Parts: sequence; C-alpha cells; structure tokens
Amino acid sequence: MSGTRSAEELAQLLRQAEERAHREGERAAAAEIERQQERQRADRERERAEAAEIERQQERQRADRERERAAAAEKERQQERQRADRERERAEAAEHQTQPTSLDEYIAACHSLVFAKFNVETDRRLTSKGSITNPRNKLCPTNLRPWPDFLHQQSIVFGTLYDTFPADKRCFESPSFLSGLGSRIAKRKITDEKALEYFLHNSVEDPVRAIMDELKQVEEVKGAFDLGNGIVFENHPHVLSDTAAEVVERNLPSTPPSTPHNSKVDLQQLRADQICVYRTDSSNSRSMLYISEYKPPHKLTAPHLRLGLHSMNIHKEVVNRKTIPTSVDPDARFQYHAERLTAAAITQTYHYMIEGGLEHGLLTTGEAIVFLKIDWREPETLFFHLAEPSAEVAAHPKHAHLCTAVAQYLAFSLIALGVPGERRLHGQEERHRAIGKLKTWREDFETTLRSIPDEERQPPDSSPGYEPKVYEDVDRSPYFLRGKRRGHARDGRTNEQVRRDPNESSDEESRRDVPDTPTPTERRTRGKDLQSQADQGGQGTRRSKRILERRSRDGEDGGGSHFKRMPYCTQKCLLGLVGGGVLDSACPNKLLHCEKSANDRGHCCSRERADAHHPIDQTEFLRRLREQLKNSLDRGIAPLRRGGARGVLFKVCLRAYGYTFVSKGTVEAFIKDLQHEAAVYERLRTIQGVHVPVFLGSIDLRTINRTYFYDHRVYVVHMTFLSWGGHDLYEIKRVEGGDKHLEAMKTRLLHAIRDQGVQHNDVQDENMLFSEEVERIMMVDFEMAQFVEPHRPPLEQLVPNKRRRTRKATKSSNLVLAGRGCALLK
Repeated sequence: MSGTRSAEELAQLLRQAEERAHREGERAAAAEIERQQERQRADRERERAEAAEIERQQERQRADRERERAAAAEKERQQERQRADRERERAEAAEHQTQPTSLDEYIAACHSLVFAKFNVETDRRLTSKGSITNPRNKLCPTNLRPWPDFLHQQSIVFGTLYDTFPADKRCFESPSFLSGLGSRIAKRKITDEKALEYFLHNSVEDPVRAIMDELKQVEEVKGAFDLGNGIVFENHPHVLSDTAAEVVERNLPSTPPSTPHNSKVDLQQLRADQICVYRTDSSNSRSMLYISEYKPPHKLTAPHLRLGLHSMNIHKEVVNRKTIPTSVDPDARFQYHAERLTAAAITQTYHYMIEGGLEHGLLTTGEAIVFLKIDWREPETLFFHLAEPSAEVAAHPKHAHLCTAVAQYLAFSLIALGVPGERRLHGQEERHRAIGKLKTWREDFETTLRSIPDEERQPPDSSPGYEPKVYEDVDRSPYFLRGKRRGHARDGRTNEQVRRDPNESSDEESRRDVPDTPTPTERRTRGKDLQSQADQGGQGTRRSKRILERRSRDGEDGGGSHFKRMPYCTQKCLLGLVGGGVLDSACPNKLLHCEKSANDRGHCCSRERADAHHPIDQTEFLRRLREQLKNSLDRGIAPLRRGGARGVLFKVCLRAYGYTFVSKGTVEAFIKDLQHEAAVYERLRTIQGVHVPVFLGSIDLRTINRTYFYDHRVYVVHMTFLSWGGHDLYEIKRVEGGDKHLEAMKTRLLHAIRDQGVQHNDVQDENMLFSEEVERIMMVDFEMAQFVEPHRPPLEQLVPNKRRRTRKATKSSNLVLAGRGCALLK
C-alpha cells in the first residue's frame, strides 16, 4: 500500500510538480508577456520620447526658422531704413546745394568754394612783364601809419549788421552755383592784372554787391548804413577819363617819338589797374566811394607787403633814403626793396584818393588786401591795415567766415558808406588845399619793379616776411552796440557827427535838388516878390512835375544851399545879358540881378520898370565868373552828373548877380571839340534862346591854374556856359508815352539850324531837350556839326540896307526874335 501511496504520492507530487511547473510556466509566460508588454511600453515611451524629441527639434527648427525670418526681416528693415536715410541725406544734400543760402552761409561758401580756388601762375615766362606806363609826379603821403582801430570798426559793423539783418533769411546764391563758379575760376591762373580783376570780380566784388542788394531791402539796415541803391564796382573808365581809349589817343603826340621803344603805343596795354567803387542812388546817379587797385601777386608779394608796411616817413625813409643796403646783407636788401615797392604801390592809390576827395581806398594782390584811410584833418598821413584772408580764416576758426575776403570787403564798404547823412566826399577846395601841402614823387610801380633783380624779389630764408599777419590776439567776434544808437563807429567816434566844412563840396551826387526852371505860370506872373518867384520855380504843369520828380533823383547835389535850390534864368534873360538888353520880368532870379544893380549903380532896378537893363554886360559877366571860379570851385557850381562823349554838365551861378545857367565841362583832350561847338553857337546866334540854348562864353580853367576833379581820373579844365535848355527829350517821351507833335517839332528844328548854315551830324533824342519856357525842342551838342551853305532867304527879305548890320542892330534883332519865341508860348 505504501508503495501504491508512494506511486500515487509520486504521481501526485509529479502532477503537483507539473502543475507547479505549468503554473511557473504560465507565470513565466505571463512575466514574459509582461516583460514584452513592458518592452513594448518602453518602446512606445521611447518612440513617444523620440517623437517628442523630433517634435521638439522640429519646434526648435521652426523657432530657428522664425528667428532667421525675423532676423532677415529686421535686416531688411534696417537696410530699408539705411536706404531711406541715404536717400534723405542725398535729398537734403541736394536741397542744401541748390537752395538759397543765409548771409553767414553765403560768406563762408564764397570763401571755401570760390576764393579758395586762387591759383597763381608760377611759370614767370607766362606772367605779365608790366604794362606801358607814363611815370609822372604822384601825390605822396608824408606819413604812413597803421590803422589802429580797423578791426574794432569791422567788429562793430558786423554787430550792427547782425542786429538789423535777419540771420535766417535765405536770399543768396546756392552752394551748387558757387561750386560751379569756383570750378571755372580755378581753370584761369593769375598771370596779370586782368586775370586778377576777373578773379576778384567773381570771388569777392560781385558777392559783396549781391549782399548790398539784399541789405538795401531792409529798412533797419538802411537806417544804420547809408546804402542808397547799393554799390557798383566799375571796371570801365569814364568816357572822359585819362585812361579812356579815345582820350589816350587824343593825347598822343602828333609827332612820333624818336626812340624805337616808344615808336608805337598799343592802347590795349595802357589799361588801368584800378577800378572805382561807386555808391548809387535810386536812379542813374552815383558818387565815388573808394578806389580799388590791383597788383598781381607775382609783382607785389605778400612778404613785400608784410615788411614794407610799417610806420614811416615815406619821404625821409624811402624817397630820399641816403643809404642803400648791398647784397652782403640780403635781409636788409629785401627790406629796402619791400619798402620802396610797397610805397610806390600805395602812393598811386593815395594820389587818386586825394584827387577824388575820398577817405577810403584799397590795394589788393588777391592774396593780401591793404585797406587805406585818409583823415582829412591831416591828409598828409595815410593809414593802412594789412589783411590776409586765407591765413586769418585758419587762425580764427570760431569766426572764420568774418575773416574771409568777402566779409572784410563788405565791412570796409559799409565803413566807407557811413551812416545816413554823414559827409563822405570832400570838396574841390579841400582837395586843392591838401594838394598844395603835399610833396610829389616821380615814381612808378612798374619801373620800381623792373629795377629789382629777379634773384632779389624773394625774401631770404631767414626773413620774417614769410610769417602771415593773422592778428591772433584780436577777438574777431561781432561787437554789438547794445543800448546805443544803431550805426557804427568811424575812427572811434560812434556818435560823433563828422564836422562839416562851410565850403562843403557839391560833388556828391547822391542827394540832389531838382534843377528848377520857370514855368508858363511864372512867365505870365508880374509883381510877385522874390520868395513867390522861388516858390513858383518848383511848380509847373503836370508834365514837368513828373519829369522833375524823376530828375530830383538824377540831378544835382542837394546839400541844402540856396544856390542848389535856385531856378535857372530864362532864355530871354540870358539873351538880354549877352545882347546888352533889358531884364526879363519873367526871370525867377530878376530881383537878384536888380538888387546887385541897385547896389552897384546907385539906382533901384524896380520890377515895375519894364526897361530895366542888366547890371553887367557879357564881358563883365565872364570876368566875374572867371574870378569866382578862381576863388572857389565849390561855391556856385555843382555837377549835374549828366553828360556825353565830349563833356559833363554843371549847374552854375554867378553868385554876385544870381545869374543861374549850365556849363559843359571837358578835359584837355576835347577842348578843340568845345571850341568848335562855341563857333557853331556863334553861327546860330539868331536862333539862340528859341531853337538852341543861349551861348554865354567859355573859360579855360588852366588860365587860372584850376582843375575840377570831376570823377576818377576825369580832370575838367575847360568850361562852356549856356542857358538851361530843358529836359532830356527821351525822358519826356518816356514819361508822356510819346508826343505826336514831337516829330513835327524836330523837323522844324532841323530846318531852322540848317537855314543858319549848320548841319548837326548827330541827330538823336539824347541831343535834344524840351524847353517848357519856349515850348520847343532845343538842339545841343554840336561837336560833330559842320558849316554848310545856308539856305537863301526869300527875295523879299533881301533888303540892301540890311546887308551890313551893326552890332547894335544884331543885338536888337536877337531880342526881337527871342521875344517872338516867347510870344509863341502864349
């Protein structure tokens, strides 16, 4: 049994073991399945993790792409901004280049874009050797002194300018224009005076003129400076100047000189190296402001000026110097040449300043400018200031634009203009008095230059002449006259009115009175007193009013004297003077003639007496006029600033008797022309006062040792005296728009002249005047006229007993004709 149990037990144990094994297998299988499932879960987790990583990587890649896109977009935006900035900068630069500039910008641009292009020819073979000159005695200053307060005056001018002119006003030429101008200027090197003139005109003078044209538009500026209608840099000589081609040609000797060097004169080489700067008025009238003289920098170098300009007695230390340094001492030798060359140059400028009655002048080489001043209380002293614009600009960066050539020329011109009402020109008598005190120097710049050997024209290496004058210790900022009357100082006397000479010249043409003439109303008026006549002299018809308003801006100097306001004598009055006849009761100056007559003759020349005779005859008239001109060329004479190719006009009054008329003055070269014209007037005696002015006679000023300094290098030495013929015909036509009767009047006029045996040969409106007194056109300017066979009068007028007329009969017929001419008025 036990064996059976054992087998059973064993079977059972085996079954149990199998079951356990089965269960273990199942557990193992389950565990394996679980492991597999775990591995699968792990794989899925890994796959999820990998997918998540992939997604994260993709997200990172997307983020990177977004960043890259954002960076690219930002870069593009930056590039666009940069492009926009560049476009804006280009547009602003282009606009800045083409837009008008302000005053400071314009002055600075003129220097950097134009003046800085100054280019001197260094090849001496291509530079000028000097023009043909005529050395003659020049008025020479005794003393040369520095102008001590020049820079202070300059600062005051700029302060006044900034006080009155709007700094932000853009009204000047653009940088683009100036840049182009500079490029053109740079191509023309400075070889001679003409090239220097071209450079300075474009780089300095024209900009200064443009600035003046803007300044005159501002009332505050006009209140501070006497601007008038601006200034003109005139580089063409006056037609009567001694440098004008026709004058030079007339003055050439009729017999050619025997020396080969002077056998032929090239008129082109006789050019002047000066220009005259004028102040202009609202019309065509102008007055001299200062002289500007050019000297090329290869002739007068900056070292010459630096060493040659210092305080000295020119006659003692230069003209009459007793010792001359030798080449053993090159520094002293160069100093000697510098002083002599500089003195010769400034003496020439000074000479013309004195003759012109001017206070200011300048000498320039382009590189350097010498500003000059005469104090007419001591005219023998010449004050100077040496300016070197380019060097001064570099030395004063804070106020560089005020150191430029344009700025310094501008300030100098405003100093010369002065304040409104200030006297500038000095009279003929003051000039003659100064000339009488001055010594002369027969020296010529070109001659002096040629006397210096080439090897001695440059300073030695040890010379201080290489150091430019920049005035480093001077504050160049504008000086504002706060709390003071707007204006600027002259010679340190800001508020001091320049004292006036009682014999003040009437040369200054800028403010002139109307040249009056009697009107039809006056000619019909009798029994009026002197004041009424003077008052009526300024009235007139509507036509004359318009003309006189225009002439008041063009006419003579209105310095306030009684003479300048005096009306002209009538044609009939002056005919009576020439013919020994009676006074014209319609003459506005009759009472002046009468008053002197009563004093001289002991009887009353009452205006009620129709037969009152002139107190003097023509011979006495000319004698007294000659004496008056000998005593003074300021009293009773005023330039009208009108003229032609052969003469200039003056208003003249014989002060002792009140005879008021005009004069035609000329220079020595054209005296024969005026003498011929006088002969023509004699031929036209019977129509004087009707068709031509009354001829009163002539005076040669040389016979009384007088010269009238009319304009720059215009020396009037001969004067013809005539009645006032009326207003310029072209002005009548311009004002009235033309007159249908004028052509008929012209025809009758020409016939009347031709009937007297004269052919005018220069018939044009400029040579015709309209006389309201006789209501006719009058012909003037007979220099080109010819004598021809007069037209035969009708047979009924050929009365035998009138063939031999006496002088008395001729005078009477003239008066009758004049009376008939006046009768036509009524």
